[in-house]
Amino acid sequence: MSETGDLVFSGEHLRATLFNGDADQLLVTFSYREKDRRDFNPAHASTSAMARGFAQLCIATRRNDWFINDDTAALEAVLKALSPHYKTVHMMGFSMGGYGAFRFARAARANFALAVSPQFSIHPDVVPFDGRFRADAQGFDAVLGDLVTYAKPGLQGVIVVDPFRDLDRINAQMITEVFPRIKLARLGFGGHPATGLLRRAGKSGVVQRMALETPPLPDPIIAEHRDARLDDADYLRDMLERWEARP
Repeated sequence: MSETGDLVFSGEHLRATLFNGDADQLLVTFSYREKDRRDFNPAHASTSAMARGFAQLCIATRRNDWFINDDTAALEAVLKALSPHYKTVHMMGFSMGGYGAFRFARAARANFALAVSPQFSIHPDVVPFDGRFRADAQGFDAVLGDLVTYAKPGLQGVIVVDPFRDLDRINAQMITEVFPRIKLARLGFGGHPATGLLRRAGKSGVVQRMALETPPLPDPIIAEHRDARLDDADYLRDMLERWEARP
């Protein structure tokens, strides 16, 4: 097992670093959105993936561009060449990274995906109701970034989403219409990303563990959320505010 990553793709906009490449299963992970991102962040291997004997391919972007840029096609070529060496391919990402997990699933010949609060698109013509990422959407190619065009038939997995975050819920539902074998793990008042409560309770590891299952299942994630919620002050506050706001 190697804890030192090998840079298998290095472009102006995207990079891909492979850890433990000789394993027989692959986990592909993606950068999440960071405010004021200006450059690549260092790639780090997942201890959970390493312990389970997975290879891990960390895909990073220089900007918050949802991996849609002049390097997109070249990265897809790398994924197509690399993925046949593994018996199963798992995708995982949070928010922007969750979008990436679905966008590149076909190129990676992925079997499974686990995404937390992902977007269906950030292009204003595709999601005119969702203005959260308009600054990032400048230059976003709606055709190159279209999940319908690049859908991976038969992809199984889970989207973790807070159903009370309307925009996240709508994006998740749009994704499941394109990927019908993806199930929802609804974590009420989990926030964005929807694992906020799990993180505060020290239980977010269940998400990483489930990302490595074949297939990932929503129930263990939901169960951990339920166990944690009644001891969480933010959850109780949000639930009370929603109750009091009822018409």
